[in-house]
Amino acid sequence: MTHARRLAAVEAALSPTELVLRWLDKARASGDLASYVRSLLDAEPVEPPLDRLCREAVQGARARVRGRRPEILDAAIASALREVVFRFELVMRINVTTHELLEREVFIEAALSAHVGLLTGEDDEERRLDTTYAERFARLRDLLLFRVAELQATGEARTIVEARYLAGHPALFPDAVRAWDEQLRQTETLAAMAVRLAELDGVPAAARPDPDAASARVTELVAGLVEPAKADALEKLGEGGRALGVATSWLRARSTSCLNTMPSDTPGRSGA
Repeated sequence: MTHARRLAAVEAALSPTELVLRWLDKARASGDLASYVRSLLDAEPVEPPLDRLCREAVQGARARVRGRRPEILDAAIASALREVVFRFELVMRINVTTHELLEREVFIEAALSAHVGLLTGEDDEERRLDTTYAERFARLRDLLLFRVAELQATGEARTIVEARYLAGHPALFPDAVRAWDEQLRQTETLAAMAVRLAELDGVPAAARPDPDAASARVTELVAGLVEPAKADALEKLGEGGRALGVATSWLRARSTSCLNTMPSDTPGRSGA
């Protein structure tokens, strides 16, 4: 058997998940998503990675059920395509949503940091005369603690998804991993500073975190990664009806979650 045939046999034996992980390892070696995209455009001939993954998934499915009835072959091919396209879309969604979150978080952190500086910059006399000082500081501190919890929940959700669908492989490109770790560190540092300053100024302590609410938020974030990726995969495979069903179910669950967490005095919500 020639080297090319042996390589083809090995590739045909790869599962859809293994095909995606092999692609992901090569893509992450570029260091960042922009460099990876440039490398694709510079290649000759240009072959979109999803096209290649689908072709390899079909070849693998054919090899695994060779000699079986046509309906079994068709089902195997359809299953392999769904698995490989879903995982590809999942990797892309993780990277895109993480980049968007990090871009927003930079501005949120800058605004909150400036607010902390303004509050703590007041002299002792101003603080004593300002009856709203403790309330404003508590609100700011709680907002910072919320941002920390949100980042931690997002990271936990990503880890769960990677373990469940990507055999524990990191989906983020290396530059995004570094940016994420740095942003989390900075937000945690700012929140810890606000907590300590609030203590020194006699601001009432923050409420203890609700573990049930934190767990529910992680579950919601997991669904926010998985369900849209499923819908996008089905849409790409021409299964628009199933894609619409997945998207609708996710949006309904998300809307219900938002209503359940909305304060009872929020306009538009019944307090009955």
